[in-house]
Amino acid sequence: MPQFNDEFSALLDARFPILLCETHEESRVLTRLREICNARNTPLFLWSLADGLKRSTETNAVYNTSEFTDALKYVDVTPQNGLYVFLDAHPFFDNPLNTRLVREIAFDHYRRDRTLLFVSPRLDLPSELARMSARIAMLGITADRVRSLLKEEIERWQRESRRQLVLDRESLPILVHQLAGLGEEEAQRLIRQAISVDGELNLNDAKRIARFKQDQQTGSLEMTLPDVTLDQVGGFVRLKTWIGQRQAVFQNPALAPGLPMPKGILLLGVQGAGKSLVAKAVAGSWKLPLLRLDFATLYNKYIGETEKNLRQALDEASRMAPCLLWMDEIEKGLSAGDADDGVSQRILGSLLTWMSERDTPVFVVATANDISKLPPELLRKGRFDELFFVDLPSGPVREVIFSLHLKKRGLDPAHFQMPRLVEHSEGYSGAEIEQAIIAAQYAALAAGGPLKHAHVESELMQTRPLSVIRAEDFERLRTWAHQRCVMVD
Repeated sequence: MPQFNDEFSALLDARFPILLCETHEESRVLTRLREICNARNTPLFLWSLADGLKRSTETNAVYNTSEFTDALKYVDVTPQNGLYVFLDAHPFFDNPLNTRLVREIAFDHYRRDRTLLFVSPRLDLPSELARMSARIAMLGITADRVRSLLKEEIERWQRESRRQLVLDRESLPILVHQLAGLGEEEAQRLIRQAISVDGELNLNDAKRIARFKQDQQTGSLEMTLPDVTLDQVGGFVRLKTWIGQRQAVFQNPALAPGLPMPKGILLLGVQGAGKSLVAKAVAGSWKLPLLRLDFATLYNKYIGETEKNLRQALDEASRMAPCLLWMDEIEKGLSAGDADDGVSQRILGSLLTWMSERDTPVFVVATANDISKLPPELLRKGRFDELFFVDLPSGPVREVIFSLHLKKRGLDPAHFQMPRLVEHSEGYSGAEIEQAIIAAQYAALAAGGPLKHAHVESELMQTRPLSVIRAEDFERLRTWAHQRCVMVD
């Protein structure tokens, strides 16, 4: 028996008077409800604004039940026990009379075995009903079912088109990962669309599915599909090894049964050292959509709205799974303390609960510049798989960074005196090195010639890096991190 059937039967046995199912898959829910009610010998009634209230086995509606209020009045007085399912009733709870009628039916539930189930894509019950209700989710399809659907749809298309589908087998696990968790009908439509476009299934289809999932959301997360990979990032050798060891398990947990799925990492470090670039590069290397959570967009002046916005954003990330959730400058969203009437503490509580309880493949990369503003609860072992410290790049790493940025601009690093550039860039971050090259390009353009070594060296010697301007802060951060974090290099 499907998991939904077991959970719903348990809720009926627990005698909850009001049940809620928030889903777009109405037909799939109704199929499951018919199975449950048949097995339990429970009468099933359905109401919609189009058809009124009727027994699921009959075609004619009960007289004068087209309106939601009238249907509730009927259920309130009828001696007929059963499961009463109301479809798309969410707009009608603005009327206090409807709220009261539902409460009357619920109060009488232990004397008369009538259960109300509300099924809708969007459900927010009035607070008066919340404590009398329970929610049940229609879970998305599993990876095994996705593989079966893909096989069925590929065979159907090849049979009807009399052509051979071009399948990129390396992209197949990513496709399965992106489709798992969706509704079955939704997944089937997306597979058919992907095949019909060009007779192929490849990485572009996985990206298209990721964009579709993002389009269905209404939260405050910003989604991108990064092209940058860890191979294009200078340094971070130890971090790259750590990430590489966990990629296969994250993408296919069946490879290591019993091994916990990777949760995520916290990147602490100086500004401009490449933390944001690494977040994008991990997503690009793992071929995952990158969801950026900006805490500034969550805050709202009304009580409770900020926490609600965070919950919606985290729920959205779970629905977008598999994905990488990038919490940029996380300390700015969690450090207000008493100055915000406890909002930051409630935000922290919601975040920690989600981090410990989530069971969806969402890999978290949190970045932070100021350790003094991070709450200690967030740093406890187990919140993240590892805490990494991103220090200013060493000489060899700076040479790699110079080479990467010069090649990116079509320049040959061999034409530049690398030892001198490395020497004059001591204390520079990766971002500051890039900006020095950009400034040198402008200087060369103004002089009417190509970019040369002298232009870059001149810019380096004229600039005071942040490590000099804020030397005390940098040293304090280093001292803390060297005792508590893993170095990325």
